Amino acid sequence: MRVDIVYQGRERAVPELAEALAVEVAELTRILSAREREILQTHLITEVAGTLQELIGAAERQVAAMNAELEERPTSTGMKLRLVWRASRRAPQGLAQARERLRQSADAWSPEDRAAVGAFLQEQIAHRQADDSAGSWLEDLTAALDYRSWYEFGVERHQHGKWVPASGPASGGERVLAASVPLFAAASSHYASASGAHGPRLVTLDEAFAGVDDDSRAKCLGLLRAFDLDVVMTSEREWACYPQVPGIAIAQLTRVDDIDAVLVTRWEWDGSERRRGTEPDARADTLAATAVAGDSGEWPDGPVSPSRGPGRTAVVDSAGGQGALWT
Repeated sequence: MRVDIVYQGRERAVPELAEALAVEVAELTRILSAREREILQTHLITEVAGTLQELIGAAERQVAAMNAELEERPTSTGMKLRLVWRASRRAPQGLAQARERLRQSADAWSPEDRAAVGAFLQEQIAHRQADDSAGSWLEDLTAALDYRSWYEFGVERHQHGKWVPASGPASGGERVLAASVPLFAAASSHYASASGAHGPRLVTLDEAFAGVDDDSRAKCLGLLRAFDLDVVMTSEREWACYPQVPGIAIAQLTRVDDIDAVLVTRWEWDGSERRRGTEPDARADTLAATAVAGDSGEWPDGPVSPSRGPGRTAVVDSAGGQGALWT
């Protein structure tokens, strides 16, 4: 069997064909590289670099707001913590220099600055294409210019007059505080950025303080209140009935093997005493009675306590105002 190979209008031997194809691939790569540079200079440098500048700047401001939350709410143990947003261990080379230029407006860049930022962005695209050649041009751009992969978060504690990594030697309670408190500050700062001042500030915890002594759990839960967060938590043994917690509604779930049912027993903690909570049907009756009594909330025999929604306890702060809702 004989195979004739025709390429560019004439027959070619296999070695000659391979050489010609290699030359063509190199030429197309050169043309594409030139096109990439043109796109970078006319679009990415001005548009993407400006967007990166805004996003990275916003992230730095958010970290500053989180640290302000931490500064305003120190732990009862005196531990001072802060978040740091730093270049990750796998950060691309030249990130520090590119970041300094991105701190400036693109309009203020010199030709050298523009060329350096363009080279940095182009290098990230080239690395991405080399790692995953199957991706589309858009996918490569999206992954290559995702600034979040260039950075990582760290937690530091103030010790002996300087900031050190919080991952050093510490007690179990201190480790839990070092891991939890910055997250509470992050959630509080995130909710503070919302426009609605009276919206819920919800966090959910699942066995968050397992294996920690009662004193440390009480401090963590007290900090949740200090950050004005609305909490829903589940636990096998945690009742959250500590003086640091001003109020909480508890649903105790009990079941017996071979019985397809769960008993729900309601409790309420008011900061000093735990007592049986009102069942939903009784709450509905109280609500109806309050409505009949009128807007004044008065019966002939005296005032009627305001009804509370099922499964929630209204927390009143020391100033007498309405506080967070804890479930």
